[in-house]
Amino acid sequence: MALFRQAARRLLVQRLVAQRTFASVPKPSMTGAIGTWYNTFGKSTAGYASWLIMLIVVGEYATGTFTEKMWQLNNKGKTFTTYDWSKFDKFGDDEEEEEEEDEDDDDE
Repeated sequence: MALFRQAARRLLVQRLVAQRTFASVPKPSMTGAIGTWYNTFGKSTAGYASWLIMLIVVGEYATGTFTEKMWQLNNKGKTFTTYDWSKFDKFGDDEEEEEEEDEDDDDE
């Protein structure tokens, strides 16, 4: 019986010490940028989810724009939109079409 009393006292003392330890820890203050962010977005699941979606969309747009600019910079003159098409004869195709039309007229 004495063993049980001693174990019960130990358990009670441990609980009291634990309660005092947790009670003496001050609650962290929510000031500054983190506190403002938490009060605006972090308190509710919907606010946090909308913040995440907004961050993902903005991040994807920024990385996509950066990647596209780097691609265009490294491949200038090599893509269809940036190639200098003035190097080719513009009237070469027209002469061939006229010759084909003349041949068709001769067949009649």
